[in-house]
Amino acid sequence: MEEAKAIVAMLNAPPLDLNISVLEFCQKSPLQLRQLLFGVLSAIVPPQISTLQKRAFLARFLVDVEIPAELLLAEDMNKLHAQYDSLREQFIETHRHLEGLRQIERDPIKVKEHVSELQTERDHLLSKITKFKCKFQDVEKADELLEAVEEVKSLKVEMSKLVDTMIEQRQALNRSLGKNQKAYSKLQHMKILLEDAHNGSFFDKASHEIQALRFSAKQKLPEEVAAKQVHLHALQEVLCGPNKSEGLASIQSKLLAVNEELKNKRRNGLEKHSENEDASKRESMHWQRAQMGLILANRSQAANKKVAELTECRDKLQRDLDQKSTAIEEVKATVLRGEELKTYVESLRSKSAVYKKMKKELDDMDSEYGALIKNQKLLEEQIEMHPEFPEDKVDQTRKRATAKNLRKMIEEVNNLIKDLRNQLNPQVKELKLLRADLQSLEIEQAEKKQHYTDMCCLFDRKVTKLEAELASSTKEYENEKEGVKVRAASLEKLQATLMEEFITKSIPVIDSEISFTKKVGQITENVEKENGSVSTKIKLKIEQQQEVLREVQRKQQAFKVVANAQLWFLFTAVHQYSNHTSHLRVFL
Repeated sequence: MEEAKAIVAMLNAPPLDLNISVLEFCQKSPLQLRQLLFGVLSAIVPPQISTLQKRAFLARFLVDVEIPAELLLAEDMNKLHAQYDSLREQFIETHRHLEGLRQIERDPIKVKEHVSELQTERDHLLSKITKFKCKFQDVEKADELLEAVEEVKSLKVEMSKLVDTMIEQRQALNRSLGKNQKAYSKLQHMKILLEDAHNGSFFDKASHEIQALRFSAKQKLPEEVAAKQVHLHALQEVLCGPNKSEGLASIQSKLLAVNEELKNKRRNGLEKHSENEDASKRESMHWQRAQMGLILANRSQAANKKVAELTECRDKLQRDLDQKSTAIEEVKATVLRGEELKTYVESLRSKSAVYKKMKKELDDMDSEYGALIKNQKLLEEQIEMHPEFPEDKVDQTRKRATAKNLRKMIEEVNNLIKDLRNQLNPQVKELKLLRADLQSLEIEQAEKKQHYTDMCCLFDRKVTKLEAELASSTKEYENEKEGVKVRAASLEKLQATLMEEFITKSIPVIDSEISFTKKVGQITENVEKENGSVSTKIKLKIEQQQEVLREVQRKQQAFKVVANAQLWFLFTAVHQYSNHTSHLRVFL
């Protein structure tokens, strides 16, 4: 009752909250208790509900109906039982086949969802492609750019694949190198072992070790033991001497008294320094004697410790000597050589192979034994759950009732199997249709994927071409800009030189004209009447020089107009090129 109360209390606890009384729990049948247990298990382990449901579903069709041996003697009952077993096996096989199909093939709902997602992605990509085409209708060489982009993408994919293959090949190479190194090291080791076996170096090593052990056992260890025994004898003589502990105690008491006297005398030493020189000497003597006594006591204690350590060392050496002597006696036995050793090694190998086989068999037997024990326990539990009734109480009526129940159960099982087959047939047909649709969709997806990759490659190629053209055009623009700057500088220099030349040419002319006019004025003042023709000549020369100046100015203006026109043409070309590059960048 206490156990039942505890179980009911746990069932009424918060996670379950079943609100069951003790009487209800006790009055429940085994089937009701089993159902209650299934509910508790499902509440405790919610992730395993699907597996539990599957097992509960399968348990109905996999129940082994127990039929008494007397009923099985009849041919009809035996045939029915055999038919029941065959149907159960068929059900198991069909269930396994169905589970395999479920694992291999995809769920049609998931396939439909995936197809719908792919369709939405396709529509989205088509809208993007249309927008892209509308954007770059006016752009020249857009198709070439797309082709270049696709080529670049394909090259990138090929590069990634090549890198992956290279990494895999390197890993395989490293593995093969490691295997080769291991094999080579094993081969060298085996060669060394074979050489040792042929040359007898192994036996030479063993003989050298035996000789070293014999030398250590016969010469080295006895000498060490003799030296230690001499040292131990000397220490024992020291220990067997008179006991000095009483003298040490008296010396220590004297030291304490002397220390007290020293303290008292140090207090009075400042007052009576001159009078107590002899006393200080005596105190120093007493102090030295006390120190000597302490040193002797410490030395005696150290000697006692050394004696104990030496005794321990002697015991250890004695043990080592005994062990080595036993080892030498074992080594003195007969040693196998030549063919005897080979036969012994072969027998060991055969025994090791037999041992491995027997070990494997034992492991298999252990595993089988464990499985048999588990089955035995399960069968015992089932027997306990279904107690046997005495044969006397079993009547023929009950036997007939059980036979009828068995027939009914078999008919129900057959009907259920037929119903299940009928239910599964449309699903199988749908699965076949879905498989065909899925294959067609996969083919379409592969084609679209290939088309998409081709388009991407073309786009990458075109982008690379455009980038190359852009780089070349930028270089040309920079070169032309530098040329324009150089030409502008040369124009400015030419203007400066022309002005300087004009000034240099015009200044002496003007000076000469001024001087000439002055001279002419002087001459005209002196000879106005005689030389009227000279003034006319001078006027003509001045007019000629003025005409020369006007022509030079006209040429300068014409040169400036030409230079300005060239500069304006260059600036317009540069502006158009910059607009073209900006359009290309927007396109990219």
